[in-house]
Amino acid sequence: MTARRLLFLDSLGLTAYRWQTGGPHAEATFTADPAGLDAFDEYLNQRHTSLFYLLADVADEGFQIEDLPYVHGSDRDELLKRKLSQYFYGTPLSMAMSLGRAKSGRRDEKFLFAGLTGYPQFEPWLQTMRGAEAQLAGVYSVPLVLAGLIGKVIDKAKPVLLMTVGRAGLRQTFFDSGHLRFSRLTPMATGMIGEVATACGTETKKIYQYLAGQRMIARDAPMETLVLAHPSHFGIIGDRCESTPERQVQMVDLVAEAAKHGLKEVPADSRADPLFLHLLARRAPAAQFAPAAERRQYRLWQTRVALNAAAGGILAASLLYAGSQMLSHVELANTNSLLQSEVDLGKRRYSGMLQNLPPVSIGYDSLRVLTDRFEALAQRSPGPDPMLEHISLALSKSPKVDLTKLDWWLASSPDETPSAIGGTVRGGAGGPAATGSGYAVVRIHAQLPLSMVSDHRSQLDTVNAFAEMLRSTDTQVQVVTLPFETESGKSIRSTDASGLVDPPRFVIRMARKL
Repeated sequence: MTARRLLFLDSLGLTAYRWQTGGPHAEATFTADPAGLDAFDEYLNQRHTSLFYLLADVADEGFQIEDLPYVHGSDRDELLKRKLSQYFYGTPLSMAMSLGRAKSGRRDEKFLFAGLTGYPQFEPWLQTMRGAEAQLAGVYSVPLVLAGLIGKVIDKAKPVLLMTVGRAGLRQTFFDSGHLRFSRLTPMATGMIGEVATACGTETKKIYQYLAGQRMIARDAPMETLVLAHPSHFGIIGDRCESTPERQVQMVDLVAEAAKHGLKEVPADSRADPLFLHLLARRAPAAQFAPAAERRQYRLWQTRVALNAAAGGILAASLLYAGSQMLSHVELANTNSLLQSEVDLGKRRYSGMLQNLPPVSIGYDSLRVLTDRFEALAQRSPGPDPMLEHISLALSKSPKVDLTKLDWWLASSPDETPSAIGGTVRGGAGGPAATGSGYAVVRIHAQLPLSMVSDHRSQLDTVNAFAEMLRSTDTQVQVVTLPFETESGKSIRSTDASGLVDPPRFVIRMARKL
C-alpha cells in the first residue's frame, strides 16, 4: 500500500509526518532557508513513492461569499475562474465551494470563495516538490478539515463558532447551516494556556461583532461557541471566556474527540494539530487549493493505480477462467476414463459371448457381412402395404363392391402370372425385387350386390368406376373378368346348378412399377 505523508506548514516552518492507522508520527522539521529546502528536497527524493498532503495553518487566508447566476459546464468554470482572479489576485492557491441554490427568486447559487493569500510562504516548498516530482495530493487548510466535523461536533441547524488551539495560535472558524463561512487565525506570542484563555475571551467578542457587522448573523442573536480544549484547561478557559446570551460558550473535550476519531496518542495539552492531521489522512476534503499543475504527479499515480487495478482484475479473471478450464479438463478426463472402462467391459463381455457360441463354418467377420447384406436386401424388398392402402381407399369410396380375395406377387412384367414364375412370389431375395426392377401385381376378386344381378349396365358402370379409382400415374389397372358374359356365343345364366342366384363377380389386376 502506498505510504501517506502529511506536511504541516505554519509560520514556524514545515513539519513532515508519516501517517499510520493510529495517527501521524513526526519524521522531520524544515525551515524556509536554503539549508532547510535542500534537506526537504532530499527527504522527498528518499520517499518519492509516497503521497503527500500539505496542511496549512496560516493567517493569510481569505473568504468571500457571493450569489451568482446558476450556470453549468464551461460557462460555470469560466465564471468561477474569473471570480477567483478578482478576489485572490496573485495566488494560484484558491478554490470555490458551492453552498447551494436559493429556494426562491432567480434561484441563484451561493459560493464560498477561499484563498491562501500569502503565496510567497508556500512557493519555495511547492517549487521543491515540483523539482522532486513529489506526488502532491492537495493543499488544504485547517478550516477545510474542521468542516469534516459538521454533524458530529458542529450543529447543522444553527450558527456555530468553533475555537481551536494549534501551534500557530488560536483559530476561530464560523459555520452556518452546516457550511463553512469564515475562519481567522490569531497568533500567540507564547502559546501558554493563560494567553490562550485570555485570547479566547477577547476574540470571541471581536468575532461576534465582525459577523454581525457583515450580516452573517443577526445582531443580538445567540451564537453557539464551541471551544475544543484539553479537559484540564476547561477551568481556566471557562473563567476568561464567559457565556453571554449572545455567545453561548461550551467546552468540547479534545481527548474524547481524538479517541472517537481513532487517534491513539492522547493529546497532552489543548493543541489539536495532531487531530487535524489525523482527520486529513483519514478522509481528505473534496475541496483543496492546489492547481492542476501542482497535482500532475498525483494524477499520474492515480492513472497507474487504475491501470494496475484493471490489470489485476484481468489477471484474476484469467486465473478464474484457467481454473474453470482445468476443472473441466479434469472432469472430461474422468468421464473418458469411465467410458473407456465401460468399453473395455463391453469388449470382455462380447469376447465371452463369442466364446460361448457354437462353432460355424465361416468366420465371424464373414457372417457379419452376410447378415448386413441380408438386412439390406430385406429393406429393398417391397411389401404389399402401399398397394393395399390404395385398394382400401378405393373400396371405402365404392360401397357396392365387396372384396372376396387378393393375390399379390412380384413379376417382371405387368401381364406375367404366378404360374409363369413358378407360383406366387412373396418378395423373395431372388425375384425381380432383388435387382430393384419389375412390378408388384395384385389380383382383386370382388363381387357386387344381388340387387344388381339383372342390371348389366349398372354392373359395368360400377366395375369401371372402381377400376378408375384404382388407376393412377404409377399404377396400371386391367379388368380381367366382368360380372356377366359379354361374348355372343355363350348363354346368359343367373343361377347355378342348384338353382340359387349368384352375386355378380369380377376380377381386376393392378400392376405397379417397383
